[in-house]
Amino acid sequence: MDEGVYTIGDSTWIIADTHFFHANIGRYCDRPDGWQDLITENWNRFIQPGETVFHLGDLALGKKEDTEALVPLLNGKLYLMRGNHDRRGVAFYKRLEITLVKDPYSMEHASGLHLVFSHRPIVPLPPGILNLHGHVHNNPTPELGSRHINLSIEVRAYRPWRLGDVLRPYLPPKHVTI
Repeated sequence: MDEGVYTIGDSTWIIADTHFFHANIGRYCDRPDGWQDLITENWNRFIQPGETVFHLGDLALGKKEDTEALVPLLNGKLYLMRGNHDRRGVAFYKRLEITLVKDPYSMEHASGLHLVFSHRPIVPLPPGILNLHGHVHNNPTPELGSRHINLSIEVRAYRPWRLGDVLRPYLPPKHVTI
């Protein structure tokens, strides 16, 4: 696992909880028919080759061969924070040129916001922190507050989002760009 510092900025793509090849997730989370194709199409429509993609966990389940066939078809350089369903070993992800990121990962945004990325929401959340997370899908829990930003695809139109777009409502007025 890489313990380094990453170049995560406003143009970085963020996504969580794709659950590729998870047979039951469609029913659990009321996903639309063809959800896997929808996610893949949206991924490649928004993300260009070479762009940075930060996945907050639960990339894929099922047979390793399926994941090995899928990942080369997805645009971008993939950084993965392993979720509770990402159970493959470090060597597996390395072979697929996926960089593993420690959970949680903290950084200061250019605006001065203190961000903590995690797979599961951080509760309790220390003051002054924005927590960008997945895991809860479209099942909100009462202990999550306004400083928890759910990036699970079910609440994000089954597509990746640029970090700058996700943060826009939280930025001081002078940092908002149009």
